[in-house]
Amino acid sequence: MYDSVFGNTERLARIVADEIKGSGHEVECRDQSASGEEDFVGVRLWVLGSPTRWGRPRFRFTTLVKNAVKEAGKDHDFVAFDTKYEKFHTGSADRLHDLLVRNGLRPLMPAQHFFMDGEELRPDQEERARELGRTIVSLL
Repeated sequence: MYDSVFGNTERLARIVADEIKGSGHEVECRDQSASGEEDFVGVRLWVLGSPTRWGRPRFRFTTLVKNAVKEAGKDHDFVAFDTKYEKFHTGSADRLHDLLVRNGLRPLMPAQHFFMDGEELRPDQEERARELGRTIVSLL
């Protein structure tokens, strides 16, 4: 599940999903704006990607994730990633990670950050997304 403002977080989410899918796992990559809490039910692993807006995810995405925990329960693993400027100390993935841990979900790894230059991803970030997908597969 991803939220995206300029399309960068979506691009990374699709790369991560393709890597996981390429290893034989069933994957659905969904935009949060076309999704609801019911889309989380029965999903073993949640991979959540969000742009960082004022140090956090956008309100609607946070609300969707909070409601998903209520709807789907706590028996899920998760990975949270974001896009952000490198000089920011925290990003939206940190907030999502903390929220889900507080609610009893299991992190596969610490929050992951992908860096921006202006409105564009840095050139090496797509390869880092591929690496993230492969790492997730190795932890399943």
